Amino acid sequence: MNSSQRCRQAIDSCGVDIVEDGLPIQKAPSALFRYKLSEAIREDEDLGSQLGDFLDDLLSNHDSISLYLDPMSQAQPDDTELSTVTDVAGIPQTESLVRLMLGVDALQTRLISTLLEKFPEYIGDEGNDEEAGATKISAKLLRQLRWLDYVIDSSGLTEKLLETLGFVPVDMQREIILALPDIISDSDTNEVSKVLAGMLNETPELMLCILETLGSLECSSGLLQEARSSVISQLLSAEPIDIPVMMRFLLQSVSSDVATPTILRIRKRLDLESVVLASRYQDRSKDIDQTPDVLIFDAIATCLRSHKHLRDAWLKIISTDTDDVGSHTTLDIVVLLIIHQITTYTKRVESILRNKIDSVSSQPTAYTPQLVETTIQKFPAVFSTQFAALLSVSSWLIRTSSLGSQGSRVAQAIVVGAFGAMGMFQRQEISGELAVHIGSGNLNEVDTATRIYLELAQRHPRELRPFAVFIKGLLDYVDNLSIDHIRSIFDTLGILSTLNNSSGSAQDDSMFNDLYIYVRKQLSSVYSKYNRIGVVGTVSLLRQLGGENSLDTARVEEAAGGSSTMATQPQAANIQALRRAVQLLEMLMDSGRHQSWTFVSMTYDELAHIVETKGLHRQLLTWLHENVSSRFAAQFLSDIDGLAERYVCPGQPSVALSLDEEETTVLDIFNHNGDAAGYGMHKLAKRQDQPEDSESVPRLRGCMLACLPSLLRLIQVCEKALSQNSLAEIDALLVCGIFLLPPIDIATPRTSFVSLEPGISGSFTIADSSSSANNASRLLAGNALVDVNEDERRALLDSICHWQPELRRILCSSLYTAANWIREIVNAFADQNTEESRARVVQRVNQLAHIEADLEALAVSLRGNAGEFHPGAAGLIPELSDSLSARPSVPFGGQALRIQPSTPIDAQAIEPNELHSSGLLVEAGGLLLSQEDTRKLVSGTIDMQPAEASMKKRGRKRKSGGFGTSTTEDFAKSLYPFLRELSFSAFQILDLSHEHSAEHRPLLSPYGLWVILRELSAAVSSKLVRRAEKRHLWASKPPGLQFGTLATFSSNIASSTASKMFANLLPIFPSLLAFLDCCLETRARYCHDVSMPDRLSSRNRPRLISIDAPDDVATVEQCIDLLLQTVSTVLHWDGLQIGSEHSSLVAILSALARQGQHTDDEELADMEVSALVRRSFDYILGIAPAVAVSSRALDILRMLVAVRGFAPLYETKEEVCCMGAEQRNNTMDGQISSFAQRVLNAEWQGSESLKPVDLEYLVAQHITKNPHDSMQLAYEYATQILPGPLQGTADGVDKTLAVLRLSTFAPCYKAVSQTLAALVQNAKLNELSGSDLLQFCSVVVDAWMELCRITQKLNQSMQRSVLHLALRSGYTMTDVFAKTIIPRLDACFFAHREEVVAVLQRMQKCTRILQSICNHSKVSKDTKLQSAVPQTKRKLEQLIFQVYMLMSNNDSLGAIDLGTLKHRDVHGQLVGSQIPRDQLESDSESLESLDVSMASESEQSEDNAAAPQRITEKARRGNGRAIGSRNKIGKRIELLQRR
Repeated sequence: MNSSQRCRQAIDSCGVDIVEDGLPIQKAPSALFRYKLSEAIREDEDLGSQLGDFLDDLLSNHDSISLYLDPMSQAQPDDTELSTVTDVAGIPQTESLVRLMLGVDALQTRLISTLLEKFPEYIGDEGNDEEAGATKISAKLLRQLRWLDYVIDSSGLTEKLLETLGFVPVDMQREIILALPDIISDSDTNEVSKVLAGMLNETPELMLCILETLGSLECSSGLLQEARSSVISQLLSAEPIDIPVMMRFLLQSVSSDVATPTILRIRKRLDLESVVLASRYQDRSKDIDQTPDVLIFDAIATCLRSHKHLRDAWLKIISTDTDDVGSHTTLDIVVLLIIHQITTYTKRVESILRNKIDSVSSQPTAYTPQLVETTIQKFPAVFSTQFAALLSVSSWLIRTSSLGSQGSRVAQAIVVGAFGAMGMFQRQEISGELAVHIGSGNLNEVDTATRIYLELAQRHPRELRPFAVFIKGLLDYVDNLSIDHIRSIFDTLGILSTLNNSSGSAQDDSMFNDLYIYVRKQLSSVYSKYNRIGVVGTVSLLRQLGGENSLDTARVEEAAGGSSTMATQPQAANIQALRRAVQLLEMLMDSGRHQSWTFVSMTYDELAHIVETKGLHRQLLTWLHENVSSRFAAQFLSDIDGLAERYVCPGQPSVALSLDEEETTVLDIFNHNGDAAGYGMHKLAKRQDQPEDSESVPRLRGCMLACLPSLLRLIQVCEKALSQNSLAEIDALLVCGIFLLPPIDIATPRTSFVSLEPGISGSFTIADSSSSANNASRLLAGNALVDVNEDERRALLDSICHWQPELRRILCSSLYTAANWIREIVNAFADQNTEESRARVVQRVNQLAHIEADLEALAVSLRGNAGEFHPGAAGLIPELSDSLSARPSVPFGGQALRIQPSTPIDAQAIEPNELHSSGLLVEAGGLLLSQEDTRKLVSGTIDMQPAEASMKKRGRKRKSGGFGTSTTEDFAKSLYPFLRELSFSAFQILDLSHEHSAEHRPLLSPYGLWVILRELSAAVSSKLVRRAEKRHLWASKPPGLQFGTLATFSSNIASSTASKMFANLLPIFPSLLAFLDCCLETRARYCHDVSMPDRLSSRNRPRLISIDAPDDVATVEQCIDLLLQTVSTVLHWDGLQIGSEHSSLVAILSALARQGQHTDDEELADMEVSALVRRSFDYILGIAPAVAVSSRALDILRMLVAVRGFAPLYETKEEVCCMGAEQRNNTMDGQISSFAQRVLNAEWQGSESLKPVDLEYLVAQHITKNPHDSMQLAYEYATQILPGPLQGTADGVDKTLAVLRLSTFAPCYKAVSQTLAALVQNAKLNELSGSDLLQFCSVVVDAWMELCRITQKLNQSMQRSVLHLALRSGYTMTDVFAKTIIPRLDACFFAHREEVVAVLQRMQKCTRILQSICNHSKVSKDTKLQSAVPQTKRKLEQLIFQVYMLMSNNDSLGAIDLGTLKHRDVHGQLVGSQIPRDQLESDSESLESLDVSMASESEQSEDNAAAPQRITEKARRGNGRAIGSRNKIGKRIELLQRR
């Protein structure tokens, strides 16, 4: 028997039958086969070598080698059929013959060598077909070596495998490298890792498999660092498909100590834009979820969710990032979205995002709206995978951002960018989320969401059209929204409903028809609030149908060549749109015939608004202008002769407020004065032969004067739109006079005001002579009401205030209309560049100030009478309440309903069933109503409104929402919210850039300047949100109650954005500074309580305002306040971002620098931003000596801080540290700190009027901007300055700080506490050495300890305000110590043991005082104080355990004692009844009262400041109880960390 047969027989006897040209058959279990074969080899030593030769022969045949590498067949129980048994997944359960033999110890080494020697034989013979990879002989040979139970010579196997790697092809190298973790033993991983790490740079094509293998091996930290460095260096040149694997290796292999530098290098080397660009051109057939950029962030997300140290390191890098925005910014934004989905990190991510969004203007790291939107558009697939987090962040920004703030603009950019770049599902979610925000009722959310809807409709109308149902659903709730929000919703729906029509398609008009029916229903309602909705909705639809882009017939005809059939379809669409637009106009006009004059006024205002915003086609403009102009001239304009023919006058009619004596045009206000008609003055004053006005004027409710200002506004905007901004055709309106009153005799005694019945003409008489001193018209003629002689004007006003109340009421209506008329005249002509027009406008502004003052005086004189004046009650402005709009406004008890003008009818006498049977048209307030409208009117008159009825039952008084006593008092106190607003164009009267000559420049009076500045300041404050300003969301004014919007229905300022407001303000900003200098110079010249700066006195400045009396100086001071507030608001606007508004920022800084000394335009052009900031800073600081009061000095300080923030990289702390003491004081921060100290020392007058928030701001700026040592200054405040008022000084005033007294102690204490915590939080502790760190901590603890000790010296009246502040600041300081300082002390404990314990000992005294304050909250039962106790106690508990673990880590547990804290009151005295008699066991100790004692027995007294004993001595006294509680403390710390 030869050796081959012997081997076959031995193998067969052990349980495997070798078949010729077939798979071997396994008849016995693998373990039994190996055992039998091993025993046979041990009995016969020659059998082992023979079996080795036999296996070599079997594997030498290339044709049959695969039979012995594939799984063997398994014999069936009946041995009748042979088959390969597989499991459910199709994987063979039997082993191959070679793998079975590898389990035999005597054969393993030789067989492994044989297998590895076979590798070269198959090099190049198997091809590179990836599909055949599983059938390759080389792959089968390698598979035999995987997952062996044991390897006898593991080092030899590893050496042979690495040797084989050196000469096999790349494909085979890849297979060997991937199989290495399954082949080698753990003892050989280090050697293999070194070889693989060396191959990273040599064979880039094997990087993926090498990284996957290294990730599966246990490598040393140094080797992993080398591998990471090699991978990071190849990030820029790597293929896009390889980068996900590289990122996964980098992040999974990094440890906590090297996570920060690794992430920093990744952010610099990873170019995402190149990855996306390369992937788009390589393979466009891949699914969007499998693109390289998506896979990269998927790998990042997986690692971030798995490793906490990665999340912490990345968030820390983002929060402290100082690099310019770039490719890493996209990476950071997506990482923030990934981490935001982790619940425990949500608040932290939101805090970082808020800081990035609200960054100061010159920081290049700010997340601007343009940056965010561009990033989403570049990487739509990436943000689609993180859509849930993106939507959550945008919703959070919408909810928490103030109106018009940077946060709201970023939220808008996120939503718009995501909507345009993502798919249908994401768009549906966005649309639904916006509808939820609008339905929330929060003013901030509603404003931002409606603006987003409108922008989506303008930019992506077809994408938004399928989700119009979300917006249509909001129509059921628009009655609770403001006019601007309603307009935005209707504009959005109008764009979507006319989308198909604009392209010439007539399909799907159902949406437009629904809107048409809706607005028609609102217009026909008897409630005024629904009328407003109808007007806004109708005009919004008109804007879309009749806009310049919708109707462009000329362009169509030009493109069609006049007769081309290509233009047929667009022309048909234009004709259809034009018809619909005309139909809407007709419906609007027809509705006005059945409503009130205030309804007509709203309509005119809304039409004027869309004309001003370029929203109406020229053809419609022409038609509209012709109709309203003719009506205006016929109804309101007249001449002197016409007045003489119309009224009974003893001489020539007297006209008031005329600017040109030769101008014969007169505005007849008296003709439509509703109060005059109600008291019968019209019947008395008009001639009998004159026709009734009712024949030509529609008979509407209310007063026709209500629509006069809005009609003028519509006329002038149409004229400007049609005449290229010229008003030459209507310039007579600028100078025409006004007819206020007929020649009424004021001397004859009149009937009592209360008993007077309306409509009786005998109540007044006409004056006998036109020159009589008792002629009311003659007294008001000319410029008597606005006479420059203040004494004469005041004498006339005193005389008027003693007229009969009826006449004063009529005069109030006329003056109110005149004031609104002049305001609209100023709005119209202020932007005209002719010298004459500007001079006339200045005269009108000067008149306006006096007219408003006269009107206010008259309104005050009528207060308390039955006929007190209010514009709403007189029908001059729309109703504020939700009462029936059909209810007429008849003065002083006139009947509401009547069939005949002279026959009053009681409303309750009319039965509803009679309205249907009678064929009468009931007249209400001059309006003929149908039966249905009359029935509604009678029902509304009879029935009390449900809200009023329910309140009356409960005995509560309903707050007046209409025109009751409270609103009348409001008008008498401040009439400005009830006047027409001054629009953007009116502010151009302040522009000095295009004046023709300084000699002929018309000068504003101080009162006129004050009127303009008051309106400008209110507009700026309402739109330009201060940067990083903390305000409550519910503190905003409700819609419609903002400054100057009650009389102007469609306010341009209210509907504009912050960016538009700033763009209109920017051209006049230099003029505002010039007026500021002029006002300061004027005040310094008349008042001698300030020193005039050299810059103001040395330069020959032109006059800008006219001072006619010393009393005008008080008005100049008010102008100074308004100018300072306006400039400060502009400088603090959060929209001044360096990325988006760089040019605007430069323009603002250039204007400030130009006002300074020795600065010209040529020099400014070459200056950098930092130089402009310094020049602007010096200019603002230079005007400080000219201000007289502390409030203005505070405005100066805020401006200095704002300008300093524009250049944070200029005069940095590192640069300041290298300067001398004098140079430090001259830096911007040094001068800010010094200026704040001057204000605190009462260098200016009025320091006692500073508000608490102002004092907090001053103290914070004094400390934080200190150029020497802010922490040392905070220590001085805590130890020397604050205790002053509590030490019994004279009058309770501290001599070192003039404003600090007992009444101002609380805000100063709060400022010092908060500033101390902020200094610790912002300190770069990682950069401090051990000794410097301990010195810093020592100062911090000493300052904190003194602040806590102050609370023990307070009297009972001060405890309530100060103890709460101490507890809040103590919570912050405890949190800072636990998170920041304690870990740093742990690192330097061994080198500075005594100093660390000294710091902890003094910190312990602070925590004990905080515990006493917590106990005092229960005694005092102060709910405000008790609200801060739970979280403070949790922080104290965490701090205790942090100290315990610090000592435990450094083997110094013997230095501390953990026990129950003694109960002390707020003054530090022991509470005798609460002292525990027995020390509680450690298991029953209350964690809320635990304290760590750091002192020895001789140091138990809190007042003993002796140094503690050495730690080495205390450590010897450690007992088993303290050491045994370590595990329990550790568990509690973990629980606290989870909280």
